[in-house]
Amino acid sequence: MMPRLSAACAALALAACATHAAPAPAPQAVDPALTALIAEKDAAMFAAFNSCDGETFGTFLEDGLEFYHDNAGLSVGRAATVEAVNKNVCNNFTRQLVPGTLEVWPIPGYGAVETGLHTFTNVGADAPHGIARFLHVWHQEGDTWRIARIVSYDHGPYPRQAPAE
Repeated sequence: MMPRLSAACAALALAACATHAAPAPAPQAVDPALTALIAEKDAAMFAAFNSCDGETFGTFLEDGLEFYHDNAGLSVGRAATVEAVNKNVCNNFTRQLVPGTLEVWPIPGYGAVETGLHTFTNVGADAPHGIARFLHVWHQEGDTWRIARIVSYDHGPYPRQAPAE
């Protein structure tokens, strides 16, 4: 009888591993005040980005910023990022946060993580041409918040095509 019991235990263990968890509930703000603060900073930073105000845009970035981009690679430093935005973005396209996608999570003793989706619209166009996911790691020093890490990924055309079923 022992071999049959071992086989049954193995089958149960395998079945437990193969079961799918229920879908996660819609994201909730962990800290509504922190979410509102980061949303405000995101809006101000990208207002500067969209209006070609590299000086103001740069005030939201740490000197040692690391910017990981799935198409352009790694860029290190505030100056390099501001220069790239001035050269490649300014007067070419703007960025818009997709409403309802912003999530903010605290990092105790450091700052916060911000994630979401953003679209890109060519200057003069009426509709976005691209969409991507982003992750910003915000570092807080006193009352000052700056981004220490940016990850921009999953770039593609807008609107995305639904996956084939």
